[in-house]
Amino acid sequence: MEIRTFAEVLEEAKKRGRRKLAVVFPEEVSLHAAILAQQAGIAALVLVGQPDRIAALLQQAGASADEYEVVAAGDPVQACRIAVQLAHDDRVDVLLKGGVQTAQLLHAVLDKDTGIRASNVMSECTIYEDTRMRHSLLAVVDGGILVAPTLDEKVESIKNTVGVYHRLGYENPKVAVLAAVETVTEKMPCTEDAAIIARMCERGQIKGCVVDGPLALDNAISPQAASIKGVGGEVAGVADILIVPDIEAGNLLGKSMTYFAGFTSAHVTIGARKPVLVPSRADDGQTKLMSVALGIVAYY
Repeated sequence: MEIRTFAEVLEEAKKRGRRKLAVVFPEEVSLHAAILAQQAGIAALVLVGQPDRIAALLQQAGASADEYEVVAAGDPVQACRIAVQLAHDDRVDVLLKGGVQTAQLLHAVLDKDTGIRASNVMSECTIYEDTRMRHSLLAVVDGGILVAPTLDEKVESIKNTVGVYHRLGYENPKVAVLAAVETVTEKMPCTEDAAIIARMCERGQIKGCVVDGPLALDNAISPQAASIKGVGGEVAGVADILIVPDIEAGNLLGKSMTYFAGFTSAHVTIGARKPVLVPSRADDGQTKLMSVALGIVAYY
């Protein structure tokens, strides 16, 4: 059965039992989300950072440091290194970014000796709960990690995201490789990539999904737009996963969905041995809670 709301994602995460969640250099919002995850029954917390600062934040939240496992780290870089080492040693199950930069955390994740990289390509999967058009979950890939993805990186990011959707109960998710137009033109290299990727899927080089492209955004998500423009196929108008041309497109599209449309979102980085959660520092506690739940369902 396809999971179509974040409430269902949270319920599915509860079935997995509590997972050890390391909050990397906690600040107010990430700590709030972590406490919510604990209260929801999906996480046991490991707080990695400055003990005095953590104690003050917990007191502000009405909790006590005595109730939690606190691992000392002097600064954000050290907190990233320690948290990833804990994941490497299987002492924690999920990493949640707190008051650190995404690049700092990913640098530790990618360390050859103590990191937890498991794939040639790591990509960010951001899923939005579409409450306006289809009442389903819609992924945007990649607005956070792959800056100018190559053809091979786009293919690997599709495989990463399709794996997440399989965990969410989608037997054959529909993937739209986006561009500004539906026709292939050498003036827009992303349209050539899209056509190649679609053909790769037809030939069985990408499995477990249906891929089409190039598709403009409206033709990917709106059956009406696809019909008016005469764009057919299994993906047109009903895409589950949107593959964007580059990080600028993904970042702008994602933030438009958050700030203009008001969609709730969740983020998970795929390609490591354990879920790495790098939501924006501006994301609220609910988004970070849903990221924890998504990470657990995607990996466990």
